[in-house]
Amino acid sequence: MSGFQNDKYKFSTKSPSSVTLDDAIEKRAEEIESLKEELLTYKILIKDLAHEYPSYSIRNKILNIAYFIIEDVELFDYLSETKKFPINRLLKRTPVEREFLQAWREYIVAYVVIFSNPNYKYLQEYIQVVEAINILGVDEISQIMQVSEHRGLILNKGFKSAIILTSKGEFIKVKSGKDNKIGEDIISTEGISIKKYKLQISILLSLIIIILAIGAFNYRAIDKTIVIDATSAITLEVNKFNRIIDSYSKTEKGTNMLNELKVDNSVIDISIKSILEYELNNDMIPENGIIITVTGSQLKYDALEKTEEFIEEQKIQVRFNNSGDEHKVSP
Repeated sequence: MSGFQNDKYKFSTKSPSSVTLDDAIEKRAEEIESLKEELLTYKILIKDLAHEYPSYSIRNKILNIAYFIIEDVELFDYLSETKKFPINRLLKRTPVEREFLQAWREYIVAYVVIFSNPNYKYLQEYIQVVEAINILGVDEISQIMQVSEHRGLILNKGFKSAIILTSKGEFIKVKSGKDNKIGEDIISTEGISIKKYKLQISILLSLIIIILAIGAFNYRAIDKTIVIDATSAITLEVNKFNRIIDSYSKTEKGTNMLNELKVDNSVIDISIKSILEYELNNDMIPENGIIITVTGSQLKYDALEKTEEFIEEQKIQVRFNNSGDEHKVSP
């Protein structure tokens, strides 16, 4: 472990020299195609690298792990020959945590491939690795802050987007024009990536799930029970939103009525009016009238407005007991 230093090298924060000659772009493009082919032997795609967002300090740590592998003959040969990431060997020789190595395996391998191969001269010159200084300067501190624009070499090209490699070792998806080429050095704003905001999205989804769960629980919770006692007693289980969550009757006529009216999940005012209308049309109202009894939370005075209008219009005799408050609805 004594041979490993996690702060030996760092990515330079200075901007690379701008070279826009067609010859330079073509040579970069050749190197980029070779790089993509070599990364494929490790089962790594450029687009996969662009899905991860290591911070400047994490990238520097990844960089030092990559150089440790390059400078260790046994580790480098093992990786190059087997195409397998030497995680167990790194755990024995470095103090780096397993979780970190697993999380950034693809980035580490990509850096090893880029910096170990002399055929990637143009890419290595563009990235610019320097020996680290322990004190953070203004440039280093600025890397911690999010920037609105990114400069880098185009590695992959889409219709309106591109994946670039910045001089600070980032693989970033940015917006691009149709005339941009592989190997071109561009400055652009970052493209939309859901994965970058996966933490925020997961938190938001968790909150939505919790809210929905609370809403579902409250919706299914019985707040009051209403019994409409006519020739067939009808029982309605009602939530605090005054919606029927369950309805039943012990008689066949009452059950048939509920099956026909389908009152579940409906507002009690409309449903009770429909029940009374059905009972009136099917001679289910006894001579001494109907008793409506509420147990649990009281109904508000205007909760059965349409029902009371119907009762008055049809002159139905109804006694109403609202959780102990009893009165007649009909005149």
